[in-house]
Amino acid sequence: MGKDRKGKELGVGISQRKDGLYSGRFVDKNGKRQQKYFRKLQECRQWIADATYQDKHSDIQNISSLSLNAWFDIWYEMNEGNFRYNTLKARKRRYEHDIKPIIGDMPVTKIKTIHCQNVMLSLKGKFSQSTLSQTRSLMKILFDYALDNEIINSNPVTRKVTVAGGTEGRETRVLTKQEQSKLISCLNHYSFRNQYLFVLNTGLRCGEMIALTWDDVDFNGRKVSINKTATVISSNGQIIINPPKTKSSVRDVPLTQEALKILKEQRKRNIIDIENSKYVFTGKDGEIVSNQNYSRTLSYICKKNGMEPISMHSLRHTFATRCIEAGMKPKTLQTVLGHSTLAMTMNQYVHITEDEKFKELERIQYALSSDR
Repeated sequence: MGKDRKGKELGVGISQRKDGLYSGRFVDKNGKRQQKYFRKLQECRQWIADATYQDKHSDIQNISSLSLNAWFDIWYEMNEGNFRYNTLKARKRRYEHDIKPIIGDMPVTKIKTIHCQNVMLSLKGKFSQSTLSQTRSLMKILFDYALDNEIINSNPVTRKVTVAGGTEGRETRVLTKQEQSKLISCLNHYSFRNQYLFVLNTGLRCGEMIALTWDDVDFNGRKVSINKTATVISSNGQIIINPPKTKSSVRDVPLTQEALKILKEQRKRNIIDIENSKYVFTGKDGEIVSNQNYSRTLSYICKKNGMEPISMHSLRHTFATRCIEAGMKPKTLQTVLGHSTLAMTMNQYVHITEDEKFKELERIQYALSSDR
């Protein structure tokens, strides 16, 4: 156990020299001593963690034959604690669908810029521009990690690896006022009624709604505190609680009278059906329900009642659009939705319906008239 210059324990294999540099060292599986110096303690600790992990994997010893597939597995395991579950899952999906079929079997040291560009060309016309950007970003992250660990001398994902040929992103559908009324009337017969209506009245993300606990609810102040999100892994039912994705997502959301009514009704239901449940919205067994389950059920309800299927995010979009239609200031809506920028609120979440277009034109009809 090494120490710094003041005698503080730094961890196994780490010590501080008189000149202030931190020394990291370990003996590899071949009995050879590995040592490196760093200005920052955290960098030293990260190097030891990465290097000792790599030393455990036999294929790392033969760097020239280390495939990108093997390198991705190493990167994934090393970063499981550094990213949110959904982020890591999405990156694994991007790797397996987009990158692995093209260059996954190639040695990391043999992959050049042209190979990375071939990955992007293979995706042309298949996915949105945003998805293509995610794939390029993941490639750059993987090769940056290889560069940091001295497996390669330069990152092949240069400016020549471009993102082009993406399809138009599919716009999340917003309910018209007539569709909204029809959906609300249909929900009375389904067990997730309160969950859907609450999102429709607050604009919460589904993960925020799922994670909501009773100590987040302020009935007197008519607000809920959003301070966490929840993901339920469908395969094993594991619940993963994370802080919100951005600082802006941590917020207090004011409650309409309807939203307050839903919470009071839900509290009565929980007392009767589910004892001691800390979560506001649960299934019949008292366990929280996955986002996928909510979306599948909502899609089923729509189809069953002659409506075009929508997702949980459509309810959030619909809430935002109704707010703007009712005259809410965009800046206020931004804080309610938990967005970091006003542009995100206006460009992605607010849709002008056909009814509103006609209303706006009627308002300026006099100014356009030639009979004045």
